[in-house]
Amino acid sequence: MNLVITELQQQLLSRSEFEGWRILRKSMTEPLLDVARATSPSTRQRLMELVQLEGNDQCADCGEPNPGWASVNIGVFLCTQCAGVHRSLGVEKSFILSLTLDVWTHEQVDALIERGGNTKINHEYEYCVPKVFEVPQGNRTLRKDRQQYIEAKYVEELFKYREGKSGSPRHPKRNLSCGSGPSSPVSPRSRSSSNGESKNVAMVEYKGIVYLELIEAKNLIVKDIVTSDPYFVANIGLQKRKSSVKKRTLNPKYNESFQFSWDGKDRLMLEVFDKDQFSKDDHMGVAEVSLSDLLEGKDITGWFPISHRNHHNRLQGEVFIKLTFLPLQ
Repeated sequence: MNLVITELQQQLLSRSEFEGWRILRKSMTEPLLDVARATSPSTRQRLMELVQLEGNDQCADCGEPNPGWASVNIGVFLCTQCAGVHRSLGVEKSFILSLTLDVWTHEQVDALIERGGNTKINHEYEYCVPKVFEVPQGNRTLRKDRQQYIEAKYVEELFKYREGKSGSPRHPKRNLSCGSGPSSPVSPRSRSSSNGESKNVAMVEYKGIVYLELIEAKNLIVKDIVTSDPYFVANIGLQKRKSSVKKRTLNPKYNESFQFSWDGKDRLMLEVFDKDQFSKDDHMGVAEVSLSDLLEGKDITGWFPISHRNHHNRLQGEVFIKLTFLPLQ
């Protein structure tokens, strides 16, 4: 399963952006993940020199010092907590590697240099940040606020510089004077604040990438008098992917592919909905799939039952999927 950049998309991307995508695609398709191969000393030295440059020595999204992670295709250095949010966006949007735990190639370091580093990327992606957005401030920011900001910054690109855009630049200000310790590549799942509140700001240790092929479904239930307009929502952990809508059928065929980062523990949840034009979409059932066989090098292929979300013994159709796994380490 490959990341594909069409000719039209390539024309719309800048040269450095397209190079980042090319490096990402190659990283995921060549035998890069051979655990016997280590980062060469010269590559490691270049990477460490790069992260020590002004601007790169703090997280691009929250200002936390000593970042331990980087997004190869975006081209920024990140702290543990922000890297965790980036991972939840999916590898297609942000391909995260640890500066110390993962294998790096010369090309990946070249891609970071080509993109220009934190200062240049932030000048583009944080060109004009409205005051209504809470800018992440080190490890004091809650996970939900951090995720909202990062999604607005990179997925929706709400703050990005656009030629001809009206208004003056408004770059965010970050104040970490209240204390913020250095970031490390590994973090527990929660951290307690001074008032006892548990913050879900963890960096999950991912094992690799799960590829999901949604092939087809059959015998789905009727929601629109005589038929339905079904679509699927796939979830692994915090990551969510949505299929296309198939009109007026109870036996839809999709042949669509999706990718997820996986921690080796989360299960796949496949929910199916009926698309309604004028009201809330109807829930048509859910299929839950254990992914444990993937850790043993086995692909998962077959029909899985779709049941009522509250009454699991009530069969409401079946879905055919294929699952494969590419380990990162």
